[in-house]
Amino acid sequence: MMSDRDGAGGLDTRIAALALERFRIDGFAGTSVGELAGILGVSKAAIYYHYRSKDTLLHRLVDPLLDAIDASIDAHSSPNRPEPAPVGTRAAGAILGDYLSALTAHREVVPLVATDIAVINHPTIGPRIRAQDQRLRALLAAPDTSPAATLRAEAALGAIRLPLTTQAAVDLTDSSHQQILIDAAVATLAAGQAG
Repeated sequence: MMSDRDGAGGLDTRIAALALERFRIDGFAGTSVGELAGILGVSKAAIYYHYRSKDTLLHRLVDPLLDAIDASIDAHSSPNRPEPAPVGTRAAGAILGDYLSALTAHREVVPLVATDIAVINHPTIGPRIRAQDQRLRALLAAPDTSPAATLRAEAALGAIRLPLTTQAAVDLTDSSHQQILIDAAVATLAAGQAG
């Protein structure tokens, strides 16, 4: 949720909302602070008063999503285990369900994080996204570290992410729709497994 340092509808919130809109249309790299200022009818200094840089603004938009994803992963990780615990259908469904909840809570930012090359390759955000993906794949594939298990885990994560990045016409805040998506992702994990 975006906080508002200037009260309801204040400049801080308006800058963030416009930045998200413009970043999604023109990309992070293709949007300038001057453009944001011009659209808002304020000076660049007014934007820099709230955000030291365009990077600071990007972090304000993206960090809540990444924090929520970290929390969803941490809820299923044990700091005392060197290896992830084996994942059964119920555990996989819980991991994927929590991941989907994190994504849907911040669904307006997901396409930016998933498709904008400048964000994916950002020096601080990019490594964090890749580390999260690696942790999720390890959790979902556990204890199997084979390429096949890793590919199934990646496919399951893709099944969860894709509808949020393509702005599917399905309401993913609906719990029955979420369950359909989770079930499909769990089935993807189970595909090709022995036994």
